Amino acid sequence: MSRLILPPPPSLSGIVRYFHIEHADGGVLRMPAMPFPYLGVLLSGDSCAERGGERMASPRSFAVGALSRPISLRISAGAVFASAPLRLGQLQTLFGIASHELTDKIWPLDALIGRAEEEALFDSLRPGDGAGQWVEALSAWIMRRLARREAPRGFDHWRLPAASLFLDSRTLAEQSSLSTRQFERRFLARYGQPLRDMRRIARFMRAMGGVILGQAGSLADLALDCGYFDQAHLSRDFKLLSGFSPREFAQGLHGQSNRELDLLRYDAREKRLVMDSVDADLREMRADEAADVASVQDAC
Repeated sequence: MSRLILPPPPSLSGIVRYFHIEHADGGVLRMPAMPFPYLGVLLSGDSCAERGGERMASPRSFAVGALSRPISLRISAGAVFASAPLRLGQLQTLFGIASHELTDKIWPLDALIGRAEEEALFDSLRPGDGAGQWVEALSAWIMRRLARREAPRGFDHWRLPAASLFLDSRTLAEQSSLSTRQFERRFLARYGQPLRDMRRIARFMRAMGGVILGQAGSLADLALDCGYFDQAHLSRDFKLLSGFSPREFAQGLHGQSNRELDLLRYDAREKRLVMDSVDADLREMRADEAADVASVQDAC
């Protein structure tokens, strides 16, 4: 497997987390649950996503919403794809759709932007070009999309600071001058998941980041640092949202290599870029800020 992860241009840093170019060896790769949507273009080869008995073939260009559960990607040998993981809530910014419509889905890009625009984008990513040209073409298309899009009615610019995720719904609704029900609808449309699910995945993202960076320490300490009720709560969530126990995940990355985790195995430079692209407020959440999250009820 050959991979290149590149930062976005400054003009897109609020939209795109990073660009990911992959030349795959083929096989099955595991992608954990995550709140971040992404755009992808399959430049050559084939790919499909599998979860349980469900299989979703990948179109040549696609958008993926938030993932509430892990999926497996079956990729043909020699496949090449370019993707742009997005920041929270940016599906709505780019396409003017309710983000939850794409949660747990791989959506053909031409269904969102029209066949003519999709063909122009795909043709701009010529197979003979290098990663730099692919990133430049994707960046130019996203900039054009932002420049000419029409704001959807009512909620296009409504967003929350990441730190606000750990306030209660009633307080957030009042701060937004909305009823609780209106707030819940807008949150779901912007971020693709209910507030409680977003909090759960935010905790998991911080825990997973600690393991990826090799800074996790003991599981008990990791659970405490990330706002879990206890170590068992951490282990249950980690297994549900990654498909691995915390120990299996750590061993697969840092010990006996598990090829299913290749997408998450970064070198030092990639670790800095990828993990820094996760909202700092989510990664640096203190346990006391999440007291309402790490509850006995939420652990069940």
